[in-house]
Amino acid sequence: MTKEIEKQQKREQIAAAARALFADFGYHAVSVAQIATKADVAKGTVYLYFKDKEELFLYLVQQFIDEMTCFVREVEQQNLSIAEKFHTVIYSLLKYRREQKFLYRVMREARETQSSLARRVTAILDDEITQYIEKQLEQALQNGEVRPCNPKVLSFVIVHIYSTLAFEWEEQHEPLDERQVAESVSNFLKHGLILADE
Repeated sequence: MTKEIEKQQKREQIAAAARALFADFGYHAVSVAQIATKADVAKGTVYLYFKDKEELFLYLVQQFIDEMTCFVREVEQQNLSIAEKFHTVIYSLLKYRREQKFLYRVMREARETQSSLARRVTAILDDEITQYIEKQLEQALQNGEVRPCNPKVLSFVIVHIYSTLAFEWEEQHEPLDERQVAESVSNFLKHGLILADE
């Protein structure tokens, strides 16, 4: 085993320990010493791989973004309509984000404690999805598939409709399943945005 592979394995060992602790206790309640103990390394070893706890946390977030990017590339290879593409990408990524315990914990912290880091990470993740939709809308405009619109504004609206129906809705109402969310957003898109086939 090469030294570089050993270093990467050690980095991932520390990252996995941090992910588990952040998921269980939140970012602010976890110390570098606890991460080191969980990873079975010395505290100084953590600092050999990450400048501080925030850099370690952002490393985990970047891993998630990389996974999102791979998923989007797979969707792009499918022959989907623009409405199907939007739904597949947005709903799946939001659902996946929620299923990742440490990211879901971050979103909760962002809402409950207004932590600046939690809010920043939530914004980064939302921006990744929103920018994808914005690019798709710009392409659809060029192809004459959608009505004239402001892609930047509309992408923000679409992502937040999904997020609200998929997650925030259930805080006060009976949860919607994937089909109900898809139908609600598809109706909005088809009747308010996407031109019918002639």
